[in-house]
Amino acid sequence: MLRTLTVPLMLASWAVCAAASAQTTRPASTSAPSAGEEFHQVRRKGSVEIEKEYDLSGLAIPRDQIHTLLPRDAIPALADPKTEPADRATWLPGDARIIEVKVGDDILGVPLRVLDWHEVVNATVGGQPIAATYCPLCDSATVFSRKVSVGGVDTVLEFGVSGALYNSNVLMYDRKDKGLWSQLGMRAVSGPLTGTSLDMLPVQVTSFAAFKKSHPAAKIVSKETGHDRDYSRSPYESYFKNEGLMVPVANVGDALPRKTLGVGIAIGDARSAWAWFIPVDAIGDARTIDTPVGKLLLSRSEAGVSVVQAPPGARTAQTFYYSWSAFYPQTKIVLPSDPPGAETVLTPGLVVGDRAPNVSVTGVDGRPVQLESLYKNGPVVLTFYRGGWCPICNRALAAWAGKLEALKVAGGMFVALTPEKPDLAGQTREKSGGEYAVFSDGAFAAAKAFKVHFVVDEATKAKYQQFGLKIAESNVSGTWELPAPATFVIDRDGVIRYVFADWDYKKRADPDKVIGAVRALKP
Repeated sequence: MLRTLTVPLMLASWAVCAAASAQTTRPASTSAPSAGEEFHQVRRKGSVEIEKEYDLSGLAIPRDQIHTLLPRDAIPALADPKTEPADRATWLPGDARIIEVKVGDDILGVPLRVLDWHEVVNATVGGQPIAATYCPLCDSATVFSRKVSVGGVDTVLEFGVSGALYNSNVLMYDRKDKGLWSQLGMRAVSGPLTGTSLDMLPVQVTSFAAFKKSHPAAKIVSKETGHDRDYSRSPYESYFKNEGLMVPVANVGDALPRKTLGVGIAIGDARSAWAWFIPVDAIGDARTIDTPVGKLLLSRSEAGVSVVQAPPGARTAQTFYYSWSAFYPQTKIVLPSDPPGAETVLTPGLVVGDRAPNVSVTGVDGRPVQLESLYKNGPVVLTFYRGGWCPICNRALAAWAGKLEALKVAGGMFVALTPEKPDLAGQTREKSGGEYAVFSDGAFAAAKAFKVHFVVDEATKAKYQQFGLKIAESNVSGTWELPAPATFVIDRDGVIRYVFADWDYKKRADPDKVIGAVRALKP
């Protein structure tokens, strides 16, 4: 049994569990960063040294945004824990929250009062190796298969708690290769499996009373874990009552209060994920979400959210808005007032933390250039514009022409991509009054890879033609295809660190904000 030290209830179990494992480190600060506070990295003395203890090869998230708060396994994940019949678990009140895991006809309940202290439960349900995970700082619950395919061979992994956070969200690690995995990123972010997406099961969070009523013969994870913890209460009650965060988070959205609870949905791989966030208020008793891979049915209760039905390829999590928005800054928020189908209007662009694609574009001199060769000289401000025929594009490029020196001082370089012909791109640059690199993305390889490509609809095409705009003649492709206005900051490792993207052709990134993002990358 591990020795438990006295720690004030207001402290999160990131601090409590450190004490419980008899470490000499001080409790983690629970100070709340203000909305305008500049991001800074937290590295507690005595916490895990991730460079030494994990395989960081291929690290797909910014190293300087990883907080280290505890030693590895100070929060002890459970493996094949003891279970007990739900109707005999008198230690749990009826309103206690439960993650319901269902595989075939087999059902397991995993109490959040257990996960408050352990965060990861490795178990087998219906013959399938699964992990039920919970990050109390984000109120994020997920369930996924522990079976991954490596070179066509299935491997079953066991996950532990790394002692590190990214976007205030738990970073797990697999005990086999010591690679890091992101709970809300839902993929491996370092090690030999970097980029491997987790096969998620629909998440369902319900009350213990509702669980027992629906599944009277089911079992739950027992409080007999082999660890001395007080499973009768949660150490997060104070944390949940305010908007304060335990550690700073970069790129938090401001569309909703930080700790708005809801369900996050992601579809696609790490580079091209569509994402939605549906607050509990927008779910009502039930709501159907139309996605590119099929319909997803949601419900809610006093305990949280449940994904009743999900199509293959849809990854779901219960979570607070703030952390989901940091992982998926382009996420579509579904509001209570949104009519059915509104969620299908997606926001363009890759997201912060994605690796910038390497495709070939053409210089004004007609020579092909690989974008990867530009990233190495970065940070690069990569902006997509529609063409010299677009007056808003011309004004935006002229504004950048006046900011090139400030960008240079900040350490960055400006690169423009356009579908127009190379000679026209050169003329557009000359008209803007700036000296910067401009390339023709004639086949839309970059626009598609960065998720900003679209085909002009017939109504818009007719309107443009009325104004005498001959877009097809300007484009290398000879087609009515365009990129959405978008600007990305890409660091020297090829990781996207800032994103502005919008389907609205009237909107452009603020150069001063972009330059600030570049300046923040300086060591």
